[in-house]
Amino acid sequence: MRKVGMVAVATGVVLLVGGCGGGDGGAGEGGSSSGGSGTSLTAAQVDEEIGAAAGAAGFTKASFDTVKPELKECMVNWAADEPGGEADPEKAYADTLAGLVEAGWAEGEATKKGTADVKSLTKGDWTLKAASDLGPGIKTVVFAGVLGTQKCTELYVSGLGK
Repeated sequence: MRKVGMVAVATGVVLLVGGCGGGDGGAGEGGSSSGGSGTSLTAAQVDEEIGAAAGAAGFTKASFDTVKPELKECMVNWAADEPGGEADPEKAYADTLAGLVEAGWAEGEATKKGTADVKSLTKGDWTLKAASDLGPGIKTVVFAGVLGTQKCTELYVSGLGK
């Protein structure tokens, strides 16, 4: 799971598959996205919640960050290094998802194709795509979160093609 290029590609695929937000056009300004309480978390809080659940499951965060500086308030990418020791990455991934649900993330759509698994979770105005590909070869586990406010949607759209 240390392959930076593969994780960056996996993160891009997660966002492409999942879309860039809740689609409510302004959830951060008075509305709430589905599955959430309407309380908006900061990107740092989302990163901390992913880190707590993933850390308890045996993952550590990779040492690189693929989020562009102008999107730091609107997006979180949390890529896992391989679990230490003899830890089972499939179990660690399942345990991380269970930890996120326990922390108040609502489960949504799930897609499985071959060895790739993508699950949607929501909390407040955030949509989190959890993705794993734990088949033979390079193994990846990535959590990509996007904030579905109008401001962030405008930033995503203006950043396309850059």
